[in-house]
Amino acid sequence: MLSACETGLGQLSRGDELVGLQRAFLDAGTPAVVTTLWKVDDRASFVLMRRFYDALASNGPAEALRRAQRASLAEEPHPFYWAAFGLAGDPR
Repeated sequence: MLSACETGLGQLSRGDELVGLQRAFLDAGTPAVVTTLWKVDDRASFVLMRRFYDALASNGPAEALRRAQRASLAEEPHPFYWAAFGLAGDPR
């Protein structure tokens, strides 16, 4: 989980590869990583992360993130607060 701001962003290299923090973790063998695409709200991120880890106890990471985002959507409909988070890698 890379819940800091903009951890899913990277630079396009000469070979059309996206190079960034997310790619470094996946290349190092991490099966999946959750990153953010923009500067995230601290409180909203805390709540979403707590929900994610609660759901992760009985679900895979993709389903846990989906559940956390849907619960956050119910409280705060604006996507700024929950849509920055995305899963890359093996969704199991």
